[in-house]
Amino acid sequence: MRHLRAGRVGAQAVAVLAKKSILINGRIQEKTLRQHTMDVLSAFTALFGDEQKPAPFAEHWFRFFRIPDGDRMSFFQCTKAAVILHDVGKSNNHFQEAVKGGGGQSLRHEFLGGWLMGFESFRNLLEHVDSADFQIIRASVMGHHLKLRRGIMETADWDRPYITLCPEGIQELFDLFASEFSLGSASQIQSPSHISLHALSDDFDSIESDLELSFEGDTRRIRLLRAVRTALILADAAGSGLARERDQTVFIPVEQWIADAFNDSRVLSGNRIEDMIIAPRRKQIEAGQKKTFSFSTFQVEAARLSDRALLLASCGSGKTLAAWKWGTGVASRRTINRFIFLYPTRATATEGFKDYVAWAPETDGALLHGTSAYELQDMFDNPDSRSGKDFLSNDRLFAVGFWQKRLFSATVDQFLGFMGHDYRSSCLLPLLAESAIVFDEVHSFDARLFSALLGFLREFDVPVLCMTASLPPNRLKQLQEAGLEIFPPEPASFPDFFEKSSAPRYTIRRCTRESAKKEATDTLGRGEKILWVVNTVKRCQTLAEELSSMVPEARIICYHSRFRLKDRQERHKELIAAFRENGPMIALTTQVCEMSLDLSAALLVSEFAPLTSLIQRMGRCNRKLELEGYGRVLLYSPEKELPYSKDEMANVEAFIGDLDGKTVSQADLQQLLERFSPETREMEKLLPFLADEGFAFSAGDGIRDIDGHSVTAILECDAGNYWNLRRNAQPVDGLILPAPFKCTEKGKGLPPYLRVAKGDYSEKLGLLC
Repeated sequence: MRHLRAGRVGAQAVAVLAKKSILINGRIQEKTLRQHTMDVLSAFTALFGDEQKPAPFAEHWFRFFRIPDGDRMSFFQCTKAAVILHDVGKSNNHFQEAVKGGGGQSLRHEFLGGWLMGFESFRNLLEHVDSADFQIIRASVMGHHLKLRRGIMETADWDRPYITLCPEGIQELFDLFASEFSLGSASQIQSPSHISLHALSDDFDSIESDLELSFEGDTRRIRLLRAVRTALILADAAGSGLARERDQTVFIPVEQWIADAFNDSRVLSGNRIEDMIIAPRRKQIEAGQKKTFSFSTFQVEAARLSDRALLLASCGSGKTLAAWKWGTGVASRRTINRFIFLYPTRATATEGFKDYVAWAPETDGALLHGTSAYELQDMFDNPDSRSGKDFLSNDRLFAVGFWQKRLFSATVDQFLGFMGHDYRSSCLLPLLAESAIVFDEVHSFDARLFSALLGFLREFDVPVLCMTASLPPNRLKQLQEAGLEIFPPEPASFPDFFEKSSAPRYTIRRCTRESAKKEATDTLGRGEKILWVVNTVKRCQTLAEELSSMVPEARIICYHSRFRLKDRQERHKELIAAFRENGPMIALTTQVCEMSLDLSAALLVSEFAPLTSLIQRMGRCNRKLELEGYGRVLLYSPEKELPYSKDEMANVEAFIGDLDGKTVSQADLQQLLERFSPETREMEKLLPFLADEGFAFSAGDGIRDIDGHSVTAILECDAGNYWNLRRNAQPVDGLILPAPFKCTEKGKGLPPYLRVAKGDYSEKLGLLC
């Protein structure tokens, strides 16, 4: 690579900016490149300390990323160097014009920064820093906005092929680097007056080759790169957000704010978890059951489980309380500052929050998923003691606003999304690093999400409990290989647990759709409750209309995903209330009923579905063994296997054939699952964060297998309300619904991700299309 030519920077140089100017209290405030860099440096030091005196949080970080003692000096030196140089590429005329409102960048600033680092003057400077790894530093600088992938020059704006560097900004960071690393005074440099994009192509080909090959097969260095690059992202996010909000919504020094968030004096002890969450939840259960609550032996024993475990327990057995007991055990034998419950869906995360996390002080508890701000509005009614709490974080701080929370109920994507290089999730990594984590309903994880779970278990050192009622043997084996202890190993050793799981619960019969309709109407006539589960929204809606015509006086609730959120909330509340109240009713649902809903029907009707889904559905029948005799389960073949694949439906016919006419327990179902599940091992999918290369790109497709059929939409009639809410800075989530792409069209002026749903809409049936 070429030299940066030596020369003296003019004393009257114009300030090089790092951010757009903002208006605060009527005054325009600018943030220079040096000021911003110092803010980020301060945030890094507050988070991690330094090599002589690491902050308490640094110990959690090193353990989490499995960084050996011998690499800790390198971590500090590499990250500090990356912090100082991360925005050096902003020292160019196009970026400076952009922050002043005059156009965009020809080439992203972090890519230009990585290119500048290849010049001899920068390489010489870095060579004087002990334990500095040039490739780790450059990959971190170029990847700190998670936009770095192959084909860097393809992202350039070739309509503006010439860039002029601002030598004064480069020199300021050059001098700061020399000062922070005690290298004496840095030489004066002068950059070329112009850079041609055409001339850079060969250089970026070489850089991309280094990014691809420098870390291949080198586990130690790739782990160090992950730790360094993410630490830079955290410092940049905190240094930017907290500094911007100083004296606006953050009224203490940035260093103190971070110290308050990551301070081992806030250790989450077992007794604290017991007092904050378990005790009030226990009282709530006692009030509902009107009798004294006693923990089962398996729940008590869960507190003595190892730090890596898989809890296999039947529906209605009290798994969630057992998981909180596990948390108290972990907290009693090691230092954790957070306890995080991760669920597969927003609805299950919300239920987990309502039942458990919401008992915590509002300063500690958080509900975290895509629509949590909307869900938290008026969640609790007076006189509930939780009704006056404000669990919202400072949304102006983005994900950093959650750093001071300690107890979370969240969707798994919010925290594991970093494995797909999601920026928001990356900013939540500090919470994972000092936590104990529960993954609920792991049977429902699709192939990509399950791969993310396995990769997380193997690569990161943190206490983890996985939970489900049923699991195919191939997944069970993979979790065991990832280091999870199976609990309970011998169910019979816990009499109360074994009694529930082995008790006959339901009689299962194969039937037709028409015969199921007749039995459902007869069951309604006897004053009983029915849960009917189908595999598609359209069939759910059709069935609701048919039954409404047959028994117009019946209480019929149609519940699925294709409602506006505000209507889905109403259907959800109505569903829960109907199962708790006396009297007959029928709930017609899709797969949304399978997880974390405490429902118990006398009759369950279901279309054929994958084996684990069928077992979960059956868990909503005679759930608490409260019926005289047994619950009844009717199963029939759907007209089409969609949305399930042929592989997912493998052996379903044989499974149901074996059950037909029998009375079974949940333990019986698990045994049959083991017998009929496919023996083939699932192929793991590689998550970008775990790749052994220097690229870091967020593709935006998350850590789940992509559903290409549904998109986010609003109803055409809601457009005016949508814009009113936006103008008043109010959540618009209540108007949002998932819709089939074919039933939507582009909306005028709407964000690119939001479309307009066509077709009729009913608050009782949802979107009809």
